[in-house]
Amino acid sequence: MILGIDAHKLDTVNPTGTDKVTSYFVQNIDHQLAGEFDKIVLYTKKPISKSLREQLPPNAINKVLGWPIFWSSLGLSWEMYLHTPDVLFVPSHSLPFVLAHKNVVIIHDIGFLKYPQNYSPKQYLHLVNTTKLDLKKADYIITISQFVKKTLIDTYYADPNKIKVVPLGVDREKFVDNFSQKIVDEVLEKYPPTIAKHPYFFFIGRLDHRKNIVNIIKAFSDFKFKNKTDHVLLLAGKAGHGYQEILKESEKSSFSSDIVFCDYVSDEDLPVIMSQAEIFLFPTLYEGFGLPILEAQACGVPVICSNTTSMPEITGDSALLVNPENFQEIGLAIKKLIDNPTLAVRLREKGLENIKSYNWQTFSRETLKILIELSKKI
Repeated sequence: MILGIDAHKLDTVNPTGTDKVTSYFVQNIDHQLAGEFDKIVLYTKKPISKSLREQLPPNAINKVLGWPIFWSSLGLSWEMYLHTPDVLFVPSHSLPFVLAHKNVVIIHDIGFLKYPQNYSPKQYLHLVNTTKLDLKKADYIITISQFVKKTLIDTYYADPNKIKVVPLGVDREKFVDNFSQKIVDEVLEKYPPTIAKHPYFFFIGRLDHRKNIVNIIKAFSDFKFKNKTDHVLLLAGKAGHGYQEILKESEKSSFSSDIVFCDYVSDEDLPVIMSQAEIFLFPTLYEGFGLPILEAQACGVPVICSNTTSMPEITGDSALLVNPENFQEIGLAIKKLIDNPTLAVRLREKGLENIKSYNWQTFSRETLKILIELSKKI
């Protein structure tokens, strides 16, 4: 019995949250469960690193598919045709045109239907078509929250019996709350100096409409106007659709000099930057899961996030939930945390408790169990 894994996202430079799912799944493959397969083949664009190879079970091999373009639709499809595995798992992409005997894919969200303006026409059509095909062709669909499962059923009339929910994890060795001052100083000096000199609120993610950056800026400006504090706002992430509107909102703010843009924070530096924030702001319009919320909580930072989509499911009562459409409500939530240190401490403690429910070992193990279950149906 052969399990194939589309692992080409391991090669991604500056990976997104969706890309990281492949990496964490592969790193945490349970060796005992992996033994249910005779062989596990990881398909990549480039050879995987030596350090990762050493973490893999002994029956796992890496197969490099050297297609420079259309890697999945042509390269992986050709491999499926020539050397068909019994089960194919695609954690961070869509299924190839040519399939294995049994197929499993993760659908992370369908936010493109609600916010098509965040995508080019070509991207939008691709997401619409591949999602429909994946729902039709896959033997099992894995979603990362009950919210995504429900939206697939409500929107596409998907068969609930073939949808399995497996929540993501948080890397608790990487995202911690006890960095030494020496490490903090070394990391902060790489970034705009104002964040080392002032307390800051932090957001990380693509700077686009879906992430609600305009309302975050409005909320910050409203808070500053009413409270006269020395806090700054750090917005980290690549520009997306709607970025010009975000810049205009920042420029017209009376506190534009306190709004700091940083287009890239390295994976190594992110936990430190996160841990030094006074509040993590994540009142986005749509999330299939909201991984940065858990990463902030693991760093001991109180979180303000939205009362919509998956976020109430992921946080429970461990974060302040707000209406993302109401910037004044977001601003009041910021004030509530700043004025009430006891509440901030309580949210910190609840956050650290909340993350105990999410780990990558469990995600990888439960996913592998689904793949094993499917293999037994061949």
